Amino acid sequence: KQETKEAVLDYTYTVAGDYKISVVAKDDKDASSKSDAVEIYAGNETPEVHIELKSGNKSFFLPGQSISYTVSVTDKGDDSKMDPANLFVAVDYMQGYDKAAIAANGVGANIAGKVLTQTMDCKSCHKEAEKSIGPAFTLVSEKYAKSPDVVNYLSQKIRKGGAGVWGDVAMAAHPNISQTDLHQIIQYVIGLSNKSASKPSLPASATIVSPVNTKPGTSLVLSASYTDKGGNNIKALTGRNSAALNAATFAFTGKEKLSGFTVANFNGNNYMITPAKPGWFAVGPVDFTGVAALNLTAGWLAAPQFGIDFEARLDSENGKLLGKVSLVPPADKKAHGTMVHIRLIAVTDAAMHRIYILAKRKEKETATVGLTAIEFAVK
Repeated sequence: KQETKEAVLDYTYTVAGDYKISVVAKDDKDASSKSDAVEIYAGNETPEVHIELKSGNKSFFLPGQSISYTVSVTDKGDDSKMDPANLFVAVDYMQGYDKAAIAANGVGANIAGKVLTQTMDCKSCHKEAEKSIGPAFTLVSEKYAKSPDVVNYLSQKIRKGGAGVWGDVAMAAHPNISQTDLHQIIQYVIGLSNKSASKPSLPASATIVSPVNTKPGTSLVLSASYTDKGGNNIKALTGRNSAALNAATFAFTGKEKLSGFTVANFNGNNYMITPAKPGWFAVGPVDFTGVAALNLTAGWLAAPQFGIDFEARLDSENGKLLGKVSLVPPADKKAHGTMVHIRLIAVTDAAMHRIYILAKRKEKETATVGLTAIEFAVK
């Protein structure tokens, strides 16, 4: 414990190990409040994982698009080269992308768990496939992996220790093991009995091709983790990072820059309402690499009788004309919507640009059209 009347406190741990830090703030009337505990490890520094997207669109992924990437690692506590066996790279297509959740779930946890068992005191009593003082991890996996309560059971066993299941020799308790370490070790042990279910790592550098068909709102998430080697009585640590590209279809937020257009919210969706007089709204900035067209999802209560002209311009309402099209009256008078397809002149500078969508009603047109989404398309 240390006390201070200043807003800053410095402390250096001189013994390697896991620590939980919390702060109590107390006022002059002795009223106090305690912070949540923060877990840290002294004695090793977490590796830094870097992901570089080297080709493809940098704003979103396009159907069938090739994306090149490179993963590199900086480990200040280790001058040796990165060990490929301790690197795990994966690509997933998910809805509701949450970077914090991915970090918490632990991409590459199997690798991290294995290295942890080799740098913590686990190695004194257990080996992966051979009997030692305690059972081999493969035997533990075969016995418990299919149990619905396996995570809770093994968590309690590791934290509290004990004997009786595998012999008379008691396993030491580990009451201070962090929840992250516990999760990774258990995931590694469970996975030993079903290695075919484990997804292999992608290379540190490669090119991937995004699928042609994905659900709306899907994100392409490239995740990477690296576990260092630790040392003599020094725990191995795992660094993680992820890079995400959203789908190329954007729903309107209601906060777009606009003139003439108005935004209406219905059932949680924002509609960009076409104005009676010429108007515009802007989206971006985005990368136009590989983009050949725009698709505007349009709907109405009463169908247009004469039509509406749309233009796409670069960086301002008076910027370079990229494409234009007319929404014509539908042949089916009972239809309540259509897709407005605007072919674009290629923008190849790989810079970030705003796209301005201009709308102008044909003479005598009185229909109101609502736009619900904009898609950046490859054709």
